[in-house]
Amino acid sequence: GIPDNRLLELGDIINIDITVYIDEHHGDCSETYLVTLDDTEDDDKYEGARRLLEVSRTALNVGVEQCGPGRQFSAIGGAIEKYVSGQGYKVIPAFTGHGIGKYFHG
Repeated sequence: GIPDNRLLELGDIINIDITVYIDEHHGDCSETYLVTLDDTEDDDKYEGARRLLEVSRTALNVGVEQCGPGRQFSAIGGAIEKYVSGQGYKVIPAFTGHGIGKYFHG
């Protein structure tokens, strides 16, 4: 969401998304975090949130494994969706992918 002035609370899931731009090219990096007092805390209360983040991070790696010369751009999303679905989650199509070359957020 759009940042506002509310205070973060235990159990919030936040995403920090950085995009830089130079010479018509975009560099985008983001990471998602669970707000806790200690990430080694064994409180079962956050088990679902931790699982969501684990599946998301693994899905990113599954997508990266699809990248390479001569590979189809669409294979990235297909592999991610297959993995995520197999874990019992869904991909939200409106929020997938970013772009290729100078084409960004397509």
